[in-house]
Amino acid sequence: MSIYYKYDWDEQNKELTVYINPTEAFYEFSVEYAGTHEKLSKRKNLLDAARKLASEVLPKGKEVKSYRVKFQQFLIAVLDEKNGATREFLEGPACGSYKVKQNETLKDLSQMFSVDENSLRKVNQLDRDTLFVGMNLKVPCYLHTVVTSDSLMKIAQRYDISRESIRQLNDLHTDCLKIGQELKVPKRLQ
Repeated sequence: MSIYYKYDWDEQNKELTVYINPTEAFYEFSVEYAGTHEKLSKRKNLLDAARKLASEVLPKGKEVKSYRVKFQQFLIAVLDEKNGATREFLEGPACGSYKVKQNETLKDLSQMFSVDENSLRKVNQLDRDTLFVGMNLKVPCYLHTVVTSDSLMKIAQRYDISRESIRQLNDLHTDCLKIGQELKVPKRLQ
């Protein structure tokens, strides 16, 4: 049985979203990610399983540019096909930095970045909700490298986050993006 149980195909972006089977394959998935294997082999196993599913469900010769791996509604990884290279956005503890402005509270920032207050407290090692003007607050995030078909709107939709939260975390004053630009995208946590 495949680790993936369903998929969605995005023809415009040539992207296959695959969903990890929550009943039969969750054990395999959790062992793989909790184990002591090298990160490269984890990506390779996820990518190989996604490629196998693509060969079974898509028409022969259909080009796939990337695979989005999800467990239920959570985005686990994004794996790109480019000369066999893979990239995983969720590897490691990525954090963006945000400078606290006057009258902003932890609750305000939690809502702005769609990150729960407890996660902000934990990543910033705060024992109280008190913030100070000018304080650099860490915000859990994904790392996203801009590709040709990206726009700020598409990226926001892909990660189920607001454009404004991406602008704030990256100090963007416009929606114009450059190919290869690395963006920090607030990580929605429950």
